[in-house]
Amino acid sequence: MDTVNSMEGLTNTKINSHKIRKLPLIISIALSFFILASLIFSIHTKTQPKDTSINEEFLKRKLSANSSGLIIGLTGMRVPTDSNETITMTEDPLTPDQVQIHYIEAIEKVGGIPITLPVLQSFNTETIRRQLELVDAVLIQGGLDVDPFFYKESRHELLGQTNFQTDQYLIEVIRQAKEKKIPILGICRGMQIINVALGGTLYQDVSLIGIDAKNHKQEVSEICEIKHNIKIQKNSLMAKIFPANETIGVNSLHHQSVNRLAEGFEVDAYADDGKIVEAIHYKSEDQWILGVQFHPEQLLRCGNNDFKPIFDEFIAQAKKKKNSK
Repeated sequence: MDTVNSMEGLTNTKINSHKIRKLPLIISIALSFFILASLIFSIHTKTQPKDTSINEEFLKRKLSANSSGLIIGLTGMRVPTDSNETITMTEDPLTPDQVQIHYIEAIEKVGGIPITLPVLQSFNTETIRRQLELVDAVLIQGGLDVDPFFYKESRHELLGQTNFQTDQYLIEVIRQAKEKKIPILGICRGMQIINVALGGTLYQDVSLIGIDAKNHKQEVSEICEIKHNIKIQKNSLMAKIFPANETIGVNSLHHQSVNRLAEGFEVDAYADDGKIVEAIHYKSEDQWILGVQFHPEQLLRCGNNDFKPIFDEFIAQAKKKKNSK
C-alpha cells in the first residue's frame, strides 16, 4: 500500500466533502441575489410608464371623453410678408396661409375637432364643395380688411391691407355653406365678410360714420381687457345665448364695420355708441349663422369664460346639423 497516495486520496476526499458542504450556502446566496434583483426590477417596472399600446388606448379614451366628434372647419387666410402692400400681395416662398391658434384652442375647449380649410391657390368651386363635405360647421376667423371690390366700392385711403384670394375663397365658402345649411360662426372680419358675401356692405373705416377708430382698436397686448360695452337686442340670437345680459363688456380690434346689412340678417348687438354693429344673425329656422365683431376666442384664452356660450351654441348647432344628415 502506497502511504503517500493513500494520504493524498484521504486529503482529496476531505476537500471534496468540504466543497459539498459549501455548495448549499453558495446556492442560497445566489438565490438571495436573484430574489433581490427581481424585486428591484419589479419596483422599477411599476414606476415606469406603461407600454405604448396601453398609453395610446388611454389617450384614445381621454380624447373620446372630451371630444364631441364634430369636425369644425377653420378657414385660413393669406398673410402678406410685406406689411406695406395693400392692393396686391406678392407671394414668395415664405407666404403663409394660416389659422390663428386661439380659434383652434377655443374649438378644442368646447369639444370640437378643428381642421384647417386653407385658401386655395387655384380658385375652384368644386374643390371648395369637397372641403365642406368634411365638416359639420365652419368658423371664419378675423384678419385683414375686406377688399371693397366685392361690395362694388372704390378703395378708401384709410383702407388697410387686403388679399383678393382670401376674400374670393371665403365668399364662396360662405355661400356654399349657406346653401348646404352648414352652421357658420364669423369673428371680427369673419362677420364682415359674411355680410359682404351675402349682399351687404362695409364702412371701410369707422371714422366715416363719425367714430374714432381708436375707440374700437385696442393694442394686441390689451386684447384680454374689456374695451367697451355692447347692448344686446331683445329677441335676438345673442339674447338667447346670453339670457341674463342686456349689456356685456367686450374687447375690440377693428377699424371696419358693417354698413348695409345683408338681406335676411338682423342686428343682434350695437356698441355703446349706438352706431357700430357688434353682432348679426341670419333669420332662419334651419340655417344658423352668427357673426360677432369682437374676439370671444381671445377672452376665452385669457380665462374669461363669459363668452364660452357662443362656442357652446356653435357646437350644439354643428351637432344638430350632423344628426340631420
